Amino acid sequence: MVTYPHFLLLSLYLLSPVSANDDPTSDSLLEWLVPERSVLIHLPTPDLPFLINSETPSLSPSALLFNLTLAPDNLTLLLNGSPILPRAHPHIPTPIRAYQTVEHTNVTSATPLDLDYYLDSPDATSATSIYNTHYNPRIRLDILRARTPLSSFPLPSPSQRLIWVWLEDLSPHPPGTLYSAIPLRIKLVQANTRWLNTGGSGGTTTYRSLESLGGCYGWSWLCGDVDAYPYYKYVYQELFDGYGKRGSMRHFVTSVWGALVGVLGKGAAGVFLVVGGGVMFAPAGYGVWLGVMGVVGRYRRRVKEVDEWVADEEVEGLLRYDTYLEDEGEIEEEVLRRKEVEKQVLRKPSLPILTAR
Repeated sequence: MVTYPHFLLLSLYLLSPVSANDDPTSDSLLEWLVPERSVLIHLPTPDLPFLINSETPSLSPSALLFNLTLAPDNLTLLLNGSPILPRAHPHIPTPIRAYQTVEHTNVTSATPLDLDYYLDSPDATSATSIYNTHYNPRIRLDILRARTPLSSFPLPSPSQRLIWVWLEDLSPHPPGTLYSAIPLRIKLVQANTRWLNTGGSGGTTTYRSLESLGGCYGWSWLCGDVDAYPYYKYVYQELFDGYGKRGSMRHFVTSVWGALVGVLGKGAAGVFLVVGGGVMFAPAGYGVWLGVMGVVGRYRRRVKEVDEWVADEEVEGLLRYDTYLEDEGEIEEEVLRRKEVEKQVLRKPSLPILTAR
């Protein structure tokens, strides 16, 4: 396996013939250490001069040295010894460091620089589908800023190059295979100029300054750049720590848990969270219970009022109906009485009519 110190030693003689002109081709910036397994990349940095020491810039143009190497099992791609496919932690971006070299020479810096970067890589946590028997991932890496303990150097130049990596699986794989379990080989590497934004807006498609990125708020669990894994493409290391992205809800929860485990131990921290959570949320739970019971009580009172109103209406309707029946009976009796009177009048003999003689 080619290690990071190993490739730095190799760079002393490999880099001397590289980039013999002011506009080197992509291939001239590469040196294959092991075919399909390890490659050395000499990446020019127009905005970053060579640092004589950790803080003092010189007038010499510089480049950053990168080594892309597959792990012995061909399952993990390492960049300067740090895993970038698959990433070591889904919620914590990989820290990347690189040494400088004076461009067109074999002089290297004494200490590495911390790098902030843009990384576009595929999801390595899911599995292949029944329609997919090959895995050909592609990675795009752009260096956004270089940092020393006391200074930072943004790299916004449109002439800055970004690194493209194409990988290929060693053999077909059955459906349902985890991407992280598929052995790979490095098929192609290029160091091409950044893509310019279309529409006259200026800038490039991958470079964004720290100030231009959106804020991170506590109501977001991850504060990700994208909704799916890998969640973070723009990695400024000061935005992250060992608990994830600063300001996110996940960072708050995991940092509190980490502090408790560090002080009490895992078992005691779990008990503390259960008891403390019960004490903390008991008033809120009681308030919710009172609210629910109030709503239920109001509902029951309303149902009772409706039932009483319906019963009153039914009783009133029955009384009206009874009154109607009584009135109807009296009318019928009156009609029958009158008919009886008329019959009696008709049965009486009429008086004789007197006539004069």
